[in-house]
Amino acid sequence: MNKTSFLFKGIDVSKHQKAGKVNFYNLPKLGYSFVMLRAGYGKELGQKDSAFESHYAKAKAAGLNVGAYHYSYATTVAEAEREADCLLTWIKGKKFEYPIVFDIEDKCQKKLTNAQRTDIAIAFLSKVEAAGYYAMLYSSASWLGSKFIWNRRYGGVMLKHFDVWCAAYVGSEDRIKRYYDGNYGMWQYTSSKIMPSVYVGRLDCNYSYKNYPAIIKRANLNPIR
Repeated sequence: MNKTSFLFKGIDVSKHQKAGKVNFYNLPKLGYSFVMLRAGYGKELGQKDSAFESHYAKAKAAGLNVGAYHYSYATTVAEAEREADCLLTWIKGKKFEYPIVFDIEDKCQKKLTNAQRTDIAIAFLSKVEAAGYYAMLYSSASWLGSKFIWNRRYGGVMLKHFDVWCAAYVGSEDRIKRYYDGNYGMWQYTSSKIMPSVYVGRLDCNYSYKNYPAIIKRANLNPIR
């Protein structure tokens, strides 16, 4: 994919950017319109991100569009489905203008086969999609390019059915092709952006190439349940 321009800028945060320490109100002043929030990780309800509620409330109050992601430790389809159940519980009652994302990149998943990783991702994403949400896959460009089988089916669905959020800290977008030459709707291009008026430390920053709020609204996805 060779992009020429992005539509929107955003950040992503978790409990590592402590609740109450991120000044979401200053993001629009700097040209940022969306934020992706970690809802949690793992397969237990107690693994909800401790800053998720605070980050969500403050991002919404600042007028930002919001999406959510789940950091996975799943090594089986059954675990991935349990993770999806947790995520769906955590995001219940909230409105999201951006995708609901499965983040697969952990070292515990490196030992798996490409087929296993693919089935895990499809199982999670299909469950999220079945609940009415716009489901998206997140991983590094190197993983996206080497650790999945995009035309493999699980439950009748191919992984390439789902949108992609690609992480690649490679300077220029042309260099992503060295690792991954597929499609993606968002690019996490750095983990070290400094914006003193927003946060005291480094921030992950992203470009969005699609108008997700419009797409999601038009398709009547991401319902408040």
